[in-house]
Amino acid sequence: DYSNIKLMVSDMDSTLISIETIDEVAKEVGLYSEVSLITEEAMQGNLDFTESFKKRLAILKGVKTESFDSVFNNRMNLNPGARELITFFNLNQIKTALVSGGINYFAEKVKNKLGMDTFKANRVEIIDESITGNTLGKVVNGKAKAGYIEELCELYDLNSEQVVAIGDGANDLEMMKVSGLSVAYKGKPILRKNCNIQINHSGLDSLIDFFE
Repeated sequence: DYSNIKLMVSDMDSTLISIETIDEVAKEVGLYSEVSLITEEAMQGNLDFTESFKKRLAILKGVKTESFDSVFNNRMNLNPGARELITFFNLNQIKTALVSGGINYFAEKVKNKLGMDTFKANRVEIIDESITGNTLGKVVNGKAKAGYIEELCELYDLNSEQVVAIGDGANDLEMMKVSGLSVAYKGKPILRKNCNIQINHSGLDSLIDFFE
């Protein structure tokens, strides 16, 4: 019964937006092939996510944060239906949260752009406007995403059956398992096998049909 859903938690990269932000930052500075290879391995579930994030960040050591601005302003597009879906949830008193294994900078900007309630992503150390290659705090991996849902349920006084989780990669599997409703948006094979709803050919807003 979807009328019971009170919270949506969504992944960011390749789910709400069309790009993998870290890959695009790498592209800006000529490190794309090294970084994207690691991203893909992790998305398919063949590489531990925490390890993959730390590896990619280490490759980007020394990169200036202006490359973040450039990616956000020039390469970042919302996926079809993302804005409509968030607007629909906002109008129907369903809380919206973004959770990302990417970088805080992008997660906060996308959350604000879409008018979502809250977000969680990786904090990376930046000194003199350059990435040091170090993360601050724990990496937001699959387990942390599921933990974030538990935190939000406590905050909003909900149970996990009232949560819809949306994602596309192996890193989203754990949060889907703890949610009442799980949606794979153009998901990797591992995710499509383990979700309630697949959206493979239409926009995110096709999910609205299930609620009306």
